[in-house]
Amino acid sequence: MKPSSSVWCFVPFLVGLVLVLILLPQGNQHQHHGRSNQILSQLSSKAILVEGWLRDKQSTTDAEPASSSSSSSCSTEYYYYYMSGSGNGIPLGPNLSTCHPTSSQNADTPHRSSHELNCCPALPDSREPIIKDFQLPSPSSASPVRIRRPAHRLALDKEYLTKYNKAVAIMKRLPPDHPHSWHRQSQIHCIYCNGAYNQASADGAADVPFMVHGSWLFFPFHRFYVYFHERILGKLIGDDTFALPYWNYDSPDGMPIPDIYMKGELHDEKRATRHLPPAPVAIDYTPDKLDTGYVEPPAAEQAAINLALLYQHMVSGALKPELFMGCKLRPGEDGACFGPGTVEAAPHNSVHLWVGNTDLPEYEDMGTIYAAARDPVFYAHHTNIDRLWALWRRLHGYRGARPEFDDPQWLDSHFYFYDENADLVRVGVRDAIDMDRLGYAYEEVDLPWLDARPKPSVAPELARSLLRAKEKDYDNMLRMATNKGPWTLEGTVRVQVARPPKSTIKAGQEELEEEVLVVEGISVEKGMHAKFDIYVNLVVDETVASPKLREYAGCFVKMKGADVAMKGGSRNMKVGISEILEDLEAGEDESIWVSLVPRGATGNATRVDGIRIEYMQ
Repeated sequence: MKPSSSVWCFVPFLVGLVLVLILLPQGNQHQHHGRSNQILSQLSSKAILVEGWLRDKQSTTDAEPASSSSSSSCSTEYYYYYMSGSGNGIPLGPNLSTCHPTSSQNADTPHRSSHELNCCPALPDSREPIIKDFQLPSPSSASPVRIRRPAHRLALDKEYLTKYNKAVAIMKRLPPDHPHSWHRQSQIHCIYCNGAYNQASADGAADVPFMVHGSWLFFPFHRFYVYFHERILGKLIGDDTFALPYWNYDSPDGMPIPDIYMKGELHDEKRATRHLPPAPVAIDYTPDKLDTGYVEPPAAEQAAINLALLYQHMVSGALKPELFMGCKLRPGEDGACFGPGTVEAAPHNSVHLWVGNTDLPEYEDMGTIYAAARDPVFYAHHTNIDRLWALWRRLHGYRGARPEFDDPQWLDSHFYFYDENADLVRVGVRDAIDMDRLGYAYEEVDLPWLDARPKPSVAPELARSLLRAKEKDYDNMLRMATNKGPWTLEGTVRVQVARPPKSTIKAGQEELEEEVLVVEGISVEKGMHAKFDIYVNLVVDETVASPKLREYAGCFVKMKGADVAMKGGSRNMKVGISEILEDLEAGEDESIWVSLVPRGATGNATRVDGIRIEYMQ
């Protein structure tokens, strides 16, 4: 007789207990208390190996298929992840028992009630008796592929709009504590993106927030967030083919807020009125522009700016996975980082801010983390962000299940969602890599941004002479050799940055090094949004500079509400500049001039510690 799955659940605990009894020193307990703690800490990583081996053993010895109450139904969260430490190789995950209220600059103001800041469910998810591991659909599954279509092309599809509105209406009528309710669905974003969970840990990182923004967890988390939201909507109307639309703002025709989100169940009152259709989205948007004398450009000009920015953020500035995906977040304080990828900065953050109502304290709904998912257009925005990830993978040769990072710590990091059957499932990053296996696809459209490679503002030879003249202007220029930050971005900061020599490239090596500009130690006052643009060898006035210029390298954008305290770690922005230097004919120069240009009224609240260049393989 084979042991039941419930028996296997307790074996790791018994093994761990035996190891503790064997290894703990005997004698005076007070004398050896410190040594005991060290051993317990070391055992945490070993326990993971034991539990993993036992789960593999179970799967190979159990002949019958897993029932709905098995499949890692022993809720290994309570053992596997609580025992995990912040050492090398340990995957990231949230501790479901630690959900706590999140902070806000306006927590005490009359327009906000305290419950709005508490995103946690009344009954903690950690009390679920069964937590199942997500199973990718079989490649031979009979379920049809769900096709996500451009939202701006659906205004006349009455059958689809009826289904979509019906599904959202049902979701909004469900009790707030139901995992499929509109309330609970929107709170997922508040919990995971405002740091309401702590990392699952046992060695000193228990109070470190688990965050999915600003790192390589951003794209996998939001892929699954939208995936399960879509599956739930389909379940509510009994349509397994239902697919969310995407906001196709990377094409001029699709840049305004889609008309389908302007009425019915898909409408949200908390949006910037001046940005309603037919206004095209400004992917380079900065709030407060209108308060500083800024005049929004004509629609055709804005579309050209959008396409040029997308070329830089999707192609030229994101040739390496880390530049596109974000920094490599690790567990614990030592592994903390906040470094958004190019697309997370813009269009992701900038579009959120553009939609949100800047007349409200935190730019609700879309403009702030805690409320963003209350607006139905949030999901159309994120299906397009997900689509841009899929397009980036295709452009850069990542096909099928080939991961951007062959790193178990990333691939085994995980999140929790309720599926369409209201079962709580644990999903790993590795399950998000192959979009085809998840059973959906995007309707193909033209990609005009691929042909939007910008031109230099002036001829490179003229620019070089102008830069030499500017080098004498020490009141406006800083030399990195003698001047390293911090700088408050009260105005444009111009810095001469030395280019270190490239490392030797071995003959026949397939991947060349990418020259990367690193803006280090970025900090923004709590409660403030922020944006600054990054330019290389800019010689024209920054007030007229835009992503349409080849000198534009990227931007840093912070949304309202992204104020979770990060203990230790780094806050950097990295952008690739090899192609820019080629187009500016600056590839042989020993140094470059970097301009950090604050946008809107955010510079006084933004500080940068320094700028450097590194080479990324």
